[in-house]
Amino acid sequence: MKRKGLGEARKLFRARRFSDVIRLLEPEVFRYRESFDYFKTLGLACLHTGDFGGALSYMSRALQLRDDDISMVLGIAAVHFRRSEHESALKRWLEVVEVQPSNPVAKRGLELLRRGLTADQMQEFVDGGRLRSLFPPLPHRIGLLPVALIVLSCLAVAGVAYLTVRYAVPRAPERPGVSVIEMPAGVPSVDVGTDFPFIMKEGEVRRTFQKAKNELLAFRDNLAVVDINRILLSNAAPAVKERARLLKGFVTQPTFDTARDLYSYADVSRQPLLYDGASVLWKGKVANLSTSRTRITFDLLVGYDEEKQLQGIVPVSLPFAADIGNGDAIQLLGQVTANGNAVSLVGISLHRISQ
Repeated sequence: MKRKGLGEARKLFRARRFSDVIRLLEPEVFRYRESFDYFKTLGLACLHTGDFGGALSYMSRALQLRDDDISMVLGIAAVHFRRSEHESALKRWLEVVEVQPSNPVAKRGLELLRRGLTADQMQEFVDGGRLRSLFPPLPHRIGLLPVALIVLSCLAVAGVAYLTVRYAVPRAPERPGVSVIEMPAGVPSVDVGTDFPFIMKEGEVRRTFQKAKNELLAFRDNLAVVDINRILLSNAAPAVKERARLLKGFVTQPTFDTARDLYSYADVSRQPLLYDGASVLWKGKVANLSTSRTRITFDLLVGYDEEKQLQGIVPVSLPFAADIGNGDAIQLLGQVTANGNAVSLVGISLHRISQ
């Protein structure tokens, strides 16, 4: 597909021919693997055809490429809401209102979460076509010249607004929603029993919970993940664990530029469950590469990037396209998934290492 193919897809999208957009773009996922417009257009087309798995995959990749795009955050929130993943939807809509307090789609979603929907009400909501009210707004069908003028005006306004926010207004050191999550009052903080990886006293549970909150408020997400997991793996009371899971819903994926407080392979391999959901940045070589239309899987030979020391072999799944081959040395930013003592990674981003 030539470059004009993406332009043709935009025309089809504006004409609301979403299935045609998908047929045109899906075969070109590797050619456009670094194109934000490609993943955004394809993700929204999947959203409007009801392919929520594809929509989530493509929009997540678009958000990795441009992490300030509100429409992608709204689209991902809608998918989470449709799947009844309310904590994830809440987190995404709060991200939007932090930047755009009056955003009508995010406010509508938050109001739905506040009211709550039964399973029957949710099905009625979807069957009635009202789920689309939570989708990012579609572009209007207007002429080319007005479009160009509007785009130029928006770019100018957005540029001024960005510079104003970036250099004049410091970001508030607090995340909406985190500070209001508190330990349950009037009930014990610990449960009866000793069959837990971690045994804590009441005071220790409360200190660990508050420490995790403080780390989230300071944007030290990776530290917070471990403290939250420590609570979830402990004898903390079920009500405490429920609130700890709410805190974990606020954890966001880092980029190569923002990744901090990272854990080594030795750390994770000793106690995998303690690091479930944490981010790591490991070097190694690619082996047993397998590619499908929706994902790439391979084994990462951790520490073997210079063929000196093999620390371990970790299965990796990439929900995005990447130009890699067996034997390539890479630096992988990924999120830990722990299943008992087994560790695997879901890739967030990667760099090939020149040799």
